[in-house]
Amino acid sequence: MPGSPIIAAGSSRRIGRPTLIRLATYYLIAGGGLYGLGRVVAVLPPGMASSQGPFPSWADAALQMLSALVLVLPMAFVYVRTRTSAKYDQSLVQTVIVLPITVAAVLIVVQNSLALAFSLAGVVAAIRFRNNLRESRDAVYIFGSLGIGFATGVHQPEIAIALSLLFCAVELALWKFDIGADHEATFCKLCGHASLPHEHVAVALPAEPEATAETVASRDFRIRVFVTDPVPGRRAVEPALEELVKRWEFVASGEGGGRRYLDYQVHLKKRGSVDELGGALRTRGAGQVEGLDAQPVAAEPAVTA
Repeated sequence: MPGSPIIAAGSSRRIGRPTLIRLATYYLIAGGGLYGLGRVVAVLPPGMASSQGPFPSWADAALQMLSALVLVLPMAFVYVRTRTSAKYDQSLVQTVIVLPITVAAVLIVVQNSLALAFSLAGVVAAIRFRNNLRESRDAVYIFGSLGIGFATGVHQPEIAIALSLLFCAVELALWKFDIGADHEATFCKLCGHASLPHEHVAVALPAEPEATAETVASRDFRIRVFVTDPVPGRRAVEPALEELVKRWEFVASGEGGGRRYLDYQVHLKKRGSVDELGGALRTRGAGQVEGLDAQPVAAEPAVTA
């Protein structure tokens, strides 16, 4: 489909108080627990705290890997909370949880050994990973989990805590305000609701050819939908077009004669008509649609070899 449907007008993404309370409680408990473990290690004798004494090295490694696991779980929770069933990827969730544990263990093993680092690079280079993410933005979860694994692997849990907390806060904010989903909506949110991008100036429809028997029978139309406001108007109109026409494409938005409008090129369904489309848009327009003008578009002549 040339255009992508926008969230219906009136719908609002809500994070929910229980989600925020759970995350805040989790971070308080996790932060307190990790801080307490860090204080216990700090008061150990120097030989034990540096893993050179009775305090075994495997215990130190287990502590860092546990820290990585504790701090990456909120990121996995945020991913599940902000994805629909169509965009949810189970393998990504499992990867995000397990990856920082593995990275922390690898860094603890390598430490300051250059030979071990080169050996690890050779082993990783021999492995081929072939997996396409459903969404490009899912890659940030991979990088976030890697960052937590690196921070805990080099004994910097404070950095890991800051990364986990800031990552979750930013992701929830981007999802809540739907930043970047639609250019016009994002522009109005960042620059003011009354402002419109420079390309959304008054755009006059080109002169259409006179209606003929061929164009009347055609199901291709250029429609101009008059709306009270372009941003919520698109949110109301485009989901309706997704159901009412076979295909559609957004052309431009503008203002002229004291009225705001949205221009689309649509291809009606076999049993559809412009009158039915106009009535349906007014009914389902959530008070945004004021009227509709339509001009038939002549089909392109077939080219014969």
